[in-house]
Amino acid sequence: MFFDIANYIGIIAFSISGMLKGLKHNLDIFGVVVLGVITAVGGGIIRDILLNETPMSIVNEKDAYLAIVTAIISYYFLHNRLVSSKRISRLVMISDALGLAAFAVIGAEKGVVSELGPFSTAIMATLTGVGGGVIRDVLVSEIPFILKEDLYAVLCLVGGTLYWMLSNIEGLEREKLAYTIFMIIFVIRLLAVRYRLNLPRKKLVK
Repeated sequence: MFFDIANYIGIIAFSISGMLKGLKHNLDIFGVVVLGVITAVGGGIIRDILLNETPMSIVNEKDAYLAIVTAIISYYFLHNRLVSSKRISRLVMISDALGLAAFAVIGAEKGVVSELGPFSTAIMATLTGVGGGVIRDVLVSEIPFILKEDLYAVLCLVGGTLYWMLSNIEGLEREKLAYTIFMIIFVIRLLAVRYRLNLPRKKLVK
C-alpha cells in the first residue's frame, strides 16, 4: 500500500519539478509536458532496463498519464504566478524532496525484491531517485543537479544501503521501514536546502 502511495507522490512531485524547469527555459506547453513526464518516469525506466525488465511505466501507462495531467494542470495553475514568488520556490523545494524520497525508497525495495546486494540496491535507489532529473537537465543543456548541489544523490545511496541492511531484520515490516526511510530522506533533503549543506568542493584558481 505505502509503495503505491509513494509512487503517486513521486510521479506528481517530479512532474511538477520538470514542468517548472521547462518554464524556467521558456519552453512551450509540449516541451513543458515532455520535461514533466521524463522527470517523473525516467529514473524508473533506467532502473528497470538495468534489471532486464520491461519498464513499469510502459507496462502500466497510468504513471505516464498521471505525469502528463499533472504537468498540464500545474502549468496552467502556476505559470502566471512564478515571478517573485517565495511560495512557488518553496513548492519546488518540497516537490523535489518528496519525489526524491519516494523514488529512492521504491528503488531500494526493487533492489531487495530482486535479491541484490547492498551496493546494487543503493544504486537502484539512486537511479530511481535522480535518473529522471539527470535526463531533464541534459535536455535543457544544464549540468545535472546531482553533480553540483547539496546532498542530493548521497541521500539516495545512504538511504538505499540502510534500507537493504534493515530489511534483513526478521520481523521488521518493510512498509514501516520504507515509510521511515522516506521521512528521513525527505527531512534531511529539506534541511540541506534550507541550510545550504553541500559536499566539499574546491574551485580552481584562475
